[in-house]
Amino acid sequence: MISNPHFIKEHAYRSPKHLLLYLPKLDRSSVLHPKAFKPCNATITDEKWSPLTWAASHMDPDDHLFASCDGLLCFYKTLTYTLKITNPATGQCLQFLKPDGISLNDFHYLYSFGFHPTTGEYKLVHFLREPQRYKSGQPFHFDTIQVYTLGDDRWRNIKAPRPCCMVNLGVVNVDGAMYWLTEDEGTSCGMAVMSFDLREETFASIQLPPMDVKETAFCANPKIAYYITEIDEKVCIVTIPYQSHVPRWRRYNAELSGRMEIWALEIRVEHKWFLKYSIQSPLVPRYVPQPCFIHREKILLQDREGSVCYHGLRGEDVQIEQGEEVKLLHLGPYRFYETQSYFYKETLVPLSRYAGAAIARTPRPFSPPVASN
Repeated sequence: MISNPHFIKEHAYRSPKHLLLYLPKLDRSSVLHPKAFKPCNATITDEKWSPLTWAASHMDPDDHLFASCDGLLCFYKTLTYTLKITNPATGQCLQFLKPDGISLNDFHYLYSFGFHPTTGEYKLVHFLREPQRYKSGQPFHFDTIQVYTLGDDRWRNIKAPRPCCMVNLGVVNVDGAMYWLTEDEGTSCGMAVMSFDLREETFASIQLPPMDVKETAFCANPKIAYYITEIDEKVCIVTIPYQSHVPRWRRYNAELSGRMEIWALEIRVEHKWFLKYSIQSPLVPRYVPQPCFIHREKILLQDREGSVCYHGLRGEDVQIEQGEEVKLLHLGPYRFYETQSYFYKETLVPLSRYAGAAIARTPRPFSPPVASN
């Protein structure tokens, strides 16, 4: 029954969307010592925002999650020249070779993964950094993106129209297109949104709305840090004031200090932006994991001590009061600035139909979420 295409489609339509919190391995130096790898972990929240500990049998110690899309998870393999796609609901797993010609300066955030609801195609995207423009601490420059359609036998190169991108500030997949931030000197804020249509494989640039930042008690002479996220299936731009000499493209998970504004894009109304939330932070700084941190009118927050909590968002203007946050879980020794959060919606789609050029297919036993203590 569960392999019937009609059942799979109806199941996917009815599956609730969860927030998946991913905790990467602790010690990056263990790349040189595979036996010293420490385990990654994942937690999801149910419809009532209760944490569920996920049995992570589909995750290996050298995996780094870089995308979650339409029920499939994508991992960057640190020790091998491969990418891994898994379906946690069925336990199936596929591994693919990374594209040819990538440099040694390759990172998990240079990859993304998307799905087009009309064509039913899943596509991997690699942002091919220009080697001659690489310099530590500078924005990422691209003249090409590399695209792999699941089921094909090769990666394809597509010329990118704008060379400077900020993919480490988030890439989201909404309604069959990918969106990320890019520098644009012709705008007042120096930023724009780039979109990539996964069906037509064409690019478009979207201008940002006027975004003024005011001086606050937290931040005198502030600058703006930008992030891109998804809320209620809409592309959203997050602006947070900060006072730092660290360039905006080098910032980690967003520090909620001062007033965070979130602007949502109404795609069907000629790229019209509207202010969705204006959130005032508590006295003690909080952090939000990337790229997705708002779900079911609640915001996910972290502190430096490893606690994760959430706060309700009632209305457009929100004041987060210390003591009103609801504790969700404790991260323990995991570093707060490396946690990631994605949306996850269960699917029964069999990965075998997309094997194509996969170099490995490893079925694994189903490991359902279990309630945490």
